[in-house]
Order: sequence, then C-alpha cells, then structure tokens
Amino acid sequence: MFSTTLKGRQSLGSRPLLIIVFFLGYFGDVSCQRFVDKGGYLLWNADRNILDRAEDRLEFSFRYCNNKGLLIYQQGEGGNYFALGVTEGRLYIEASIDNRVLEVFIGESTQDVVLKNQTHEVIITGLRALDSGMRITINGTEYPPQLLTVVSVQLSFSSPAMRGQTLVGGYKNIFDLRLNTQRLKAYPIACIFYIRTGEGDNLGPVSLTSADESLGVSDTCDVCPQPSTVSMTTLTSYIEMQIDKTPTTSTVINFKFRTKASNGLLLYFGGPAYLAVYLRNGALVLRLNTKGSGVDAVRESTRAAPFNDGEWQEITIRRENNVATMYSLAGDVLARVEFVGESSDTAHVLNAETLFIGGVADPRGLPSDMRTSFRGCVDDLRFSVQEDSLLPYEFQRQNIRFRDIEFSCMSNQTCRSYPCRLGRGEACDVGVCECAEGYRTTNTDPLTCENIDECAELDPCQNGATCTDLIADYNCSCTDPYKGKNCTVDRNCYYFPCANGGSCLELDTASRNESGRNCSCAHGFTADDCSVRDYCADNPCGVGVCNNYLFGYNCTCPDDPDEIVKDRQNCGPLAVSSPIQISPAALIIVLFGVAILMVVLIVFLAFRRSYLKRKREALLDYPKSRVYEESRENVVEYGEEGYGEEDQDTFDVNVIQSAGDTLKHRKRFPVLSPEDAVEVADFINSRLSDANVDTNAGARDQKMSFAVEGRGTPATSLSSLNSSSTEERQSYDYLQRWGPRFSRLSDMFNDGESDSD
Repeated sequence: MFSTTLKGRQSLGSRPLLIIVFFLGYFGDVSCQRFVDKGGYLLWNADRNILDRAEDRLEFSFRYCNNKGLLIYQQGEGGNYFALGVTEGRLYIEASIDNRVLEVFIGESTQDVVLKNQTHEVIITGLRALDSGMRITINGTEYPPQLLTVVSVQLSFSSPAMRGQTLVGGYKNIFDLRLNTQRLKAYPIACIFYIRTGEGDNLGPVSLTSADESLGVSDTCDVCPQPSTVSMTTLTSYIEMQIDKTPTTSTVINFKFRTKASNGLLLYFGGPAYLAVYLRNGALVLRLNTKGSGVDAVRESTRAAPFNDGEWQEITIRRENNVATMYSLAGDVLARVEFVGESSDTAHVLNAETLFIGGVADPRGLPSDMRTSFRGCVDDLRFSVQEDSLLPYEFQRQNIRFRDIEFSCMSNQTCRSYPCRLGRGEACDVGVCECAEGYRTTNTDPLTCENIDECAELDPCQNGATCTDLIADYNCSCTDPYKGKNCTVDRNCYYFPCANGGSCLELDTASRNESGRNCSCAHGFTADDCSVRDYCADNPCGVGVCNNYLFGYNCTCPDDPDEIVKDRQNCGPLAVSSPIQISPAALIIVLFGVAILMVVLIVFLAFRRSYLKRKREALLDYPKSRVYEESRENVVEYGEEGYGEEDQDTFDVNVIQSAGDTLKHRKRFPVLSPEDAVEVADFINSRLSDANVDTNAGARDQKMSFAVEGRGTPATSLSSLNSSSTEERQSYDYLQRWGPRFSRLSDMFNDGESDSD
C-alpha cells in the first residue's frame, strides 16, 4: 500500500508537509481499530459520504463473532440502499438501485469463505455494475460472485440517489434499514480494522474515529468471548445476577434461550416494580409495572410460531419510561406494553432491586403464571440501564446466588423435577420428557412410548442380508460379497482377495474396485495382492544388496559390485575363482539327477544281460536248454531195447505243433508258408514210411551188440533214420530257411549222410 499511495509523486522534498499529513492520516487511522459490540454501531451523517468511489474499489479488514450481521450499510434516497455483511460463512451483498433489487453471495455455498474469530482482508473491484464482472479477493484468494438476481444497474456512491447515512458494524434501529431479507438483520459483534475506498492514487482510508455517532464501540479488539450459558434443571431453579441497579428511565436487556417446555419464567427485573418476560403455552409474554401497584400492563407475542420448539431464540427488551417493547433477533416487534396505573401519576423510573434469570428465589406474591421456573438453557445475557451498549454478563462469575442450575447447556440436564423413564423409551430434551429417538408416541397423558421396528417398517437390508432392529437404528448382517449400511455395495476383499494368507482391509468405496482394499501381506510376500514372494524378506544377502525376481533372488555383494559372478545366493567368501559358478542348491539338484540316471542305467543293464543270456540259450545252445529237451522228448520216443527201430512210431504231430507254437511265443520266429509246411509234412511222413518198411528184423525188446555184425553184414547202416533210404546222398539244406530249430535238424540229417559214407 505504501508504493501505491506514493505512485506518481515526483518530488517528495517540495511537499514535505503534505506527505507528513498523509502518513499521519493514513497509517494513524489504520491503527485506530474499532470494536463494535452487540447492539452497537458507527454512524456517519449523509453529508460525509465516506464511501465515495467505493464502486471502483473497496477494501476493508474485519473479524466477527456472531453467526451473521451487518458490516457496511449505505442509505440512499427513496428505496435505494447498499448493504454488505456476513451470513452462512460467506460475504453477502444486498442492494436496491432504481427499485431493482440485487442479491450476491461471494463464494460457493459449500465453502466457508469467512470464518468467525479470524481476521479477513477483502478487496472488491467492479461494484459499479454489481454483476459477474466483480472481482473479490479475500485473504489473497479470488472468489467468484454468485448472483441470485441478474439485473442491469449503475451504482455510484457519489450520486444523489445514494446520498444518506452510512452505518458500520451494526445499526441504530432495525426499522431504519430497508433490507428485503433477514440475512443481515443481526449484529456481527465485529472488530473493524480499516476501510479504504477509491482507486490508484485516490485510494484513501475512512477515519473510523470520526463517526458522527457511535454506540457500544471501543478501541480494544479482543478475541470473541466464550459463551456464557446456564441450564435451569428444576421447577424452582433461578440465578440472581450482580448488575448495576441504578434507577433510570431506561432499561435494555438481551439474551438467548432454548426450551421445549410450554411455561416458565425467563426474566424478572424488579421489586416491587418490575419488568418480566415468561412463556405461556409456548408464547412469549411481556409484563410491566413501573409503580409496583395497580394493574400490570401485559401483552402476549403476536408471532404465530411457538418459542418452545427446541431451537435457539434471541430477544431484546427495551424500556423507555412506562413503555416496554420486545423485539426478535431480526428486529421485529413481538410485543409492546404501556403501564398507566390507576391514576395519571405514572412512574417513569423503574425502582428494581434484583435481576433474576430463569426463576425467582421466592415466587410468593407473583402472578400465578410467573411462579414456575423456566426449564431450558439461557445464553449470552446482556444488560444496560442506559441507552448505551449492551454489556455482556458471565453467569458463573457475575452471580449473587443460584439454585438447581448447571453452567452448561445439555439437553438431558433440564428434567430433574420429573425424571424421564428411560426404560420406557422416554428422554429429557431441554425441559420436557418426550419419546426418545426410535420410539413413537402412542399417548401423551400419560406419556407412552413404543419402539419403532425399523426392520419391519423400512425393510432396508438387501441381497440376502439379515436385519436386526436397534433403538432408532437397524443393523444389516451382509452376505460375504456385500457391504454398506444396507448391503448394497460390493466388497472389494471378496472380489479381489489377498493371496498367500494376506489379511484384507476393506476401504470405503461406492463401487467394486481393486484399489478399494489394502492387503497386509504375510512375511515373505509382497505386491498389492500379496501374490509375489519376497525372497529378500529374511535378508539372505547379509551385507550385500538383495535383488528380488519373480521366481527368486540374487545378491550384489561388496566383493563383486559389478556382478561378474552371477546368481550369488549370499555374500559369503567365494569358493572358487572360476567364472562358472553354481549354487549349493543347484549342485544338489544336479547330483540327485545323476544318481537317478545311474540307477536307471544299472537296472537296464541287468535286464539286458538277463535277456541276452536267455537268447543265447535259446539260439546258440538250444539243445542244452530245458525247452529243447522238453520238445525233443515229445517229438519221438526211442526204445533201444529191441532189434530194428519200430519204437519210432510214437511220433505225434500235434506235440510238434504245440512245441512250435510255444517256441514261437517265446521267440518270434518266422511263420512257415503253406508250401514250406507241405514240404515239412512230406519229409516227416517219408521218414516214417522208411521206418515202417525196414526189413532188418531183429529180436524185439532185446538189446543187441552191433559190434558182432562185422564187415560182411548185409545191413547197410545202423541208423534207423537212414535204414530204408537210397544210396544216393540227399541234401537237407533247404531246412535252413525254416528257422533256427530246423537248421539244427538239417545239420543232424546232413551229418547222418556223411556218416553213412
């Protein structure tokens, strides 16, 4: 601001007095902050026009304590006005230019732009059109204007239409304001640090100490005071306050209250004359007697809505002489009374000895509808006997005596006179027993409550869930795939479970999503779903770096940072310097495989050796084998005891065929063709025929000595096989092609022929 103010000033030395005056006025006024309490205000008359050029640029800084209230108000001619204040945690502008009303919020409805008990610096440019072209910066952040009405206007605070009184921090009388809504009809209880208007070199401060009229204003800006609250807990509760009781012609009292009770005394200021406010059947009653005798002036509030709805209510009572008026928070008149007494000698000074809140110490002598204490909470009491600022009073620190009260506001503290039957569903709520949440009222006198079965009435649980009724609630036991209050949302842990024993934490998501759950993996596993084994979890590399892979790990060791030795499983000393390395585990696997192969090879060789031995016996030494002997003895039976060879007729072809079939089964020899089979049959039959026609008869069944035959014996051969053959040499080589068995027979016959020669 320093550089902006001095911009364009060419010579500081030529006008030193002007600069000194400027600095004293500008920075001196900034330090003169003003605190405006509830009911207070700063007022400048119409001829001052302190907001001149504010349509170009308006700067101000403030801190406030109440929920809402008026900060700046400019009264114009006719129906014109401009109002700016806080409500619902945002800045709000309401204006009427040439009978066109505009409403503008600053900031979105979902955000608190200006918080209570915090200092805010505001810069607004472009107020002239009061449209979307305005630029609003609060604490360095720009916020868009939210237009509730869109009209075309031209605002100028220097124009005759806008000349009038200017109010800051509050208002003198609510009826002097022309506001069309209730949003700014309240006192913000604000600290105003500075106000500046104009643009560029013309930007100047408003002197907050130069107001033509002020009320409830001080130069000390403290933090917002803590609320002072008291609860009346029985039908005889009260608290007597320590206040200034100087008799005057004026009394101002302001406070908040909250109750559900229909009747009860809220305020009693007097003795014997008095000013009183109480509840009767949910309506507020104002009562005044400034003399202490005669007929009281009584008036019930005109507002249709009851004041015992359990919400906070705020009222102000102003007494001037023998007239008292009760106002709402918005400044609406709720009731007005005028005490006239029994003669024209009406008292204008209220001689009061005490101020009781919530009840009195001794209700005897009071009207019957004022004898019962108020049951509920009272907050933020303010009192004044002058037409001045309303001073706040603390219940706990500024009291004389009290009975049956709590210095807090809890709903269940206010029914001690008639305890609620909790076992029957009753609960205390600021002054009355009523059916608790989750119960319905079936009878009012006596109060009877019945539990509401939310499961039966709402049928809330979905997808096969089981519903359990609770007090003012229900519980759904969901099936595995679902979650949520009503079991309508897919469980991420069900559809995306954690692997390898990982525990699953369900997150709050509106729909099925893998990222909507977190897996806490068991030791040695990692990844979002714990599906990857973390081989490095046990630090197998020791002083080295462990590198995880999908199916294993290796180590980068200090003695081999470039990993020349591949796939190291630990960082111990290297066993060999060979570039080819193998891990102990791999070596065990290789040795185990070699052992298995050796066992298989030994078994194979044993079987092979046995097989070859049997084959040799069958092919090379067949006559020595048991198979040969069995087949040979069944082919022909020799009886060597007698002459000749007649015993050869025991030949049985079926036995030979059987033996041949057996041999074929044991060794797969070629099967004889039909032609070869005929030749074999002819050969055998021929040999049998020769034996049958043998003329060499000898003694039967008698052993003969062939040695005595001599050379002149007529027998040509002693062989029974060749006894009837011709002298010509016969070749049996053709039997070789019938197979190994017949090869041997061929050799036998050929040898026989050789012997006969």
